[in-house]
Amino acid sequence: MIITSHRVRRRLEAAAPLVVLALLWALFFWRILTPAPTDRLTFQQGDFTLQFLAYRQLAYRQFAAGRFPVIEECLYSGYPFQADPQSQVLYPPVLAAMLIGRALGWAEYPLRALEWEVMLHVLLAAVGMYIFLRLAGNPSGKPRLHRLAALVGAVAYGFGGFMTGYAMLQTAILQTAAWLPMILLALRWLATRQRWLPAAALLAVLVFMAFTAGHPQTLLFIAYTGAAAFVFWLWQARRSERCQTLLTQGLARGGIAALFAVGLSAAQLIPTLSFMLASTRASLTFEQAGRGFALHDIALLALTGVTNVWQPIYVGIAALALAGIAITVAARAPGKRSDVWLWVAVGLGALVLGFGMNAFGFDVAYLLAPGYRQFQAQERHAVIVAFALSALAAYGADALLRPLRPRARLGLWRATRGLGLWGAIAFSGLIALLIAQRLAGEPTQATLSTVADKFALIVLGLLGTAALFAWRARLGAMPRRLWGAVLLGLVIFDVFSANRYTATQPMADPFPPHPLIAPIKPTQRPNGYSRVYNHFGLPLNGACIAGLNEVGGGSPIVLRAYKAFLDNAPEEVMVKLLNARHAVTWRGAMETPEGVMIPWFLLARDTFEGKEASTYRLDWEPQTFNGAWIPRRITGAPSEAAMYARMRAPDFDPFGEAVIVHMPEDRVPRGANGSAAVEGKSPGYIKVAVNADAPTLLVVSQAYHWNWVALINGREAPTIAVNGALLGAPIPAGAFSVEFSYRPLDLYIGTAISATTAVVMALSLAIHRLSGRQTGGATRLSGGRDGVNGER
Repeated sequence: MIITSHRVRRRLEAAAPLVVLALLWALFFWRILTPAPTDRLTFQQGDFTLQFLAYRQLAYRQFAAGRFPVIEECLYSGYPFQADPQSQVLYPPVLAAMLIGRALGWAEYPLRALEWEVMLHVLLAAVGMYIFLRLAGNPSGKPRLHRLAALVGAVAYGFGGFMTGYAMLQTAILQTAAWLPMILLALRWLATRQRWLPAAALLAVLVFMAFTAGHPQTLLFIAYTGAAAFVFWLWQARRSERCQTLLTQGLARGGIAALFAVGLSAAQLIPTLSFMLASTRASLTFEQAGRGFALHDIALLALTGVTNVWQPIYVGIAALALAGIAITVAARAPGKRSDVWLWVAVGLGALVLGFGMNAFGFDVAYLLAPGYRQFQAQERHAVIVAFALSALAAYGADALLRPLRPRARLGLWRATRGLGLWGAIAFSGLIALLIAQRLAGEPTQATLSTVADKFALIVLGLLGTAALFAWRARLGAMPRRLWGAVLLGLVIFDVFSANRYTATQPMADPFPPHPLIAPIKPTQRPNGYSRVYNHFGLPLNGACIAGLNEVGGGSPIVLRAYKAFLDNAPEEVMVKLLNARHAVTWRGAMETPEGVMIPWFLLARDTFEGKEASTYRLDWEPQTFNGAWIPRRITGAPSEAAMYARMRAPDFDPFGEAVIVHMPEDRVPRGANGSAAVEGKSPGYIKVAVNADAPTLLVVSQAYHWNWVALINGREAPTIAVNGALLGAPIPAGAFSVEFSYRPLDLYIGTAISATTAVVMALSLAIHRLSGRQTGGATRLSGGRDGVNGER
């Protein structure tokens, strides 16, 4: 009974911090969780609703109709939806929500569901950070840091400025970053355990989760951080062995884990990679990729909401002070706190790269590091900075929760005096700000009031931390847990005060009825071929959400050829070839930049983002056009520039002539007389009735993608890009039907590789487990100089 009681007590003690984190999570988000309308908040509209909620609703509509959303017809004249990582349709939590919604009969994917996604991933980040800090210190898996210290790090990361700022509004960033602590834990085990195959399999599963979560840039940062940490931990664990053995172990462990991770993620990786290489992100210029923090944004470490709307590197004043304690302790005890220097190096490196081209460092990454030419917004390195600072804060708290030697107490008194001095200076500055606010007029008074509020948080953080350090320096035999609990309370107060309303707003309908869309909707037929040209008149993806097909869309990643078509084709030609029968624009008439007036009829006028906007019906001829045609003339062009030059020529007839790039002259189909009409259409399928007097080319008003195949007289035929971005297929003479099908071969191949990898992993683990039983169980490698501290 005594043994059982002891086990129960230990399990309750182990579970208590997780319960604390869950309660803190509920408290942080109570105004989103509450059913009371007067208190209810939601996350800020913008990317959160116009991009991610819109994508959820588009995907859910196809799931509800019994289709997997590989292509979305209402975006970009046919968009490879699943290949876009931010669609997240293979991410297990999103996939589960879609299936649950379908079983429950949801009419649409609700805002509430996306809110829960975001909130639960913040909890996942906090819990994952706690587990990492408790278990990552030793290969045996026994706890290393004090529970309260690990809670300090978990609160700083999970509720710090990064996870609760713009990352919540760009759900793919948040959901990818939430897996960072667990990925690093798996890497630690991979580097230090004697029997490491289970760690390699766990790492593969976690990488699959992070990759399908939808933000490759964040995963890239995680990959580089993980690689550095893996090498460091492997060296720490096996530093006594020869270099050749160390290299062999590293290549074997890292190579197997990488193969598992890549193979398991192939279902998303292969479509995404092929899409990215053909997109506007295939390669960015240095200036495009180099945007990042301004140098003065270093102030965000302490000052929130003044130099920037967001504070992604803010983990709290107390946490910063604890990070300083961790560095000081590590400097005075070389070898005992080796991980501290890892996180110092990682954090500083990420901070420098986060400045982008505003500071030297990103230049090297852009020139030498794979992946840095494909992504912009380098300030997103803040996820690594925030993680490193949170880990250092946990190490600092752990050092202060240990018995202190006289020298350490003396050092803590010095830190107390320093913090108190800076607190007094900050308090004086706050008084000066308040006096200046009284003397200033509007709008300076309002600005100074905001700055004063933010400055007050610094004062409270500095003075509160100084008081706690002074208390700790005086503690003798008194239990230190009480002090640690108060320290945790200060960290909670700091990050909750700074971050709980950073990304929220009052409850509002994410997609209210739009008067500029209302006159278009009655004219649309299900699976029809006409489109809306949104030219700065509607929100991103606004027409698509309303059930209309768009010429464009709101994705930051677009197929390069289609984007070039929109940018370079004359507007009158583009409108006709994409069958745009309505336009919503800020313009007072439909005169194109080339000076051509497209026939129009005004349907509605309203405002959008403070400017007047109008809805026009476009009455260009032929009015009977329904999306397919046979050009009488087909021209070959040696380059895109030559193709668009031809399309800009005054005698170019959009439906009478087609231009094909990079095709030998003898292979260019000849023009013919004939007719074509769309007989049937659904997402990923088009049926066209044709009649041609000679072999020629059929063109469809659909964006070209290499996954489209044509079925002609029962035989498959290749498709080609016409006019740079439209779907076409060579056809024989005669009268027959042509069926176009979107066949995602990249998804099929990737899924086969993922399934095969999963089987190989399962068999490998089974063999590994069997061999472990035969040899009497697993033996573990010593964790270098990092000893086990036992349960605390």
